[in-house]
Amino acid sequence: MAHKTLAIIAVLSLIGVLFLVYLGLTFEPPEATRTQEIERPVPRPVTPVTTPAPVDPVEAEPIAVQEAEPAPVVAETDPEPEAEQGDAEPLPPLNESDGAVLTRLAGMEMGASLLRLLAPDDVIRKFVVFTYNVAQGELPQADYPLRDVDGELVVQEIDQNLFQMQPASYRRFDNLIDTLVSLQPQQAMTIYRALRPLFQEAYAELGLGRGNFDEVLVQAIDQVMAADSATGPFQLIKPSVMYVYAEGRIEDMSPVEKQLLRLGPENTEKLKGRLPAYRERLQAGL
Repeated sequence: MAHKTLAIIAVLSLIGVLFLVYLGLTFEPPEATRTQEIERPVPRPVTPVTTPAPVDPVEAEPIAVQEAEPAPVVAETDPEPEAEQGDAEPLPPLNESDGAVLTRLAGMEMGASLLRLLAPDDVIRKFVVFTYNVAQGELPQADYPLRDVDGELVVQEIDQNLFQMQPASYRRFDNLIDTLVSLQPQQAMTIYRALRPLFQEAYAELGLGRGNFDEVLVQAIDQVMAADSATGPFQLIKPSVMYVYAEGRIEDMSPVEKQLLRLGPENTEKLKGRLPAYRERLQAGL
């Protein structure tokens, strides 16, 4: 059974935020997982059309202009730079953005390790879908922005169709979480800010909602930070091909909360400890 990865309340952080978050939640999706199913539209080029403003016939009449006193000379001052827009590298179309994303991430500290975890295609759209689902307390069933995690869920059978999750299961996610929490939030957020128009475009294109995608990232981080915790060991049953939690209170948790349990207490603590730095930077830009 393939293991699906969750990370990007980060980058956050794939791009900071969210791969850290949203990516950090790795899982084998239980059958009962609720999901926001999203049908991806086929992007079509849009040519902006400029419509001339209507002309008021009255204003179209010639108007005599009186000569005015010469304006006083004001010393010129250097205009403030507009966020270095002239020096900013132009962004590619969303459909061709994977190269730009991966190139920027490769230049980060720990970038090579991060690239080994990421899915190689349609990174921005997958990240947007993932983040939106996490913000609702849900998890998508497919199209994760991270590659599958190696290894199987480690359990011990303690009775007929009754199993106990073993701590060795948590170790599968150590490399993922250690990589994500090692990313520098300022570096990751600089990349996210540079690519933010593409994230916003994907958010609007997929019809996931209105508003600022930054707000969705903040909501996703809040879902992870507010997630209920429970202490193991956790007992599982296997009614079909998927394990589910034997205890109703645990199985009734949100998909995000249950996947945090599968990361293990140490990995979850690391993830929650890193997310506030991303939330603070996102809030500052809202």
